Amino acid sequence: MASTGLEDKTITELTKTITQVKINQFESCGIRDRENIHNSPELAKRRLGTTYPIASGRMSIAFASQLLREYFGGDVFHHSGVVNLKFLRPVKEGDTLTVSGAYNSSQDTDDGTLVIVDVSCRNQNGDMTAVGQGSAVVK
Repeated sequence: MASTGLEDKTITELTKTITQVKINQFESCGIRDRENIHNSPELAKRRLGTTYPIASGRMSIAFASQLLREYFGGDVFHHSGVVNLKFLRPVKEGDTLTVSGAYNSSQDTDDGTLVIVDVSCRNQNGDMTAVGQGSAVVK
């Protein structure tokens, strides 16, 4: 198997502070003028039993994508990057998420070397909010 140089490259953690303004801005990109569990405390209470709206899981995917773009480089990640997360607990206003990654493995493919990275998101209490993997093909 060819070395990509990524096996020993440090993956710099990414920290994001979650505010309701940021949640609303994120939601407004895809859903316009529609109340949902991400922007309405009343709907979140009725549907989830919480006293607060929750951030969309897509926000965590966006943060993980940013982490992996920085690790692989934009050209590589934009052409072949993939992120797959499992959401373990809600993220809400006031949370500070730390997104981290660790090299997992590599395998040769017809298009280059597929590099797999373990990815996790933790809140300020150290609770895991999402876990999964990301990958990209390095030529």
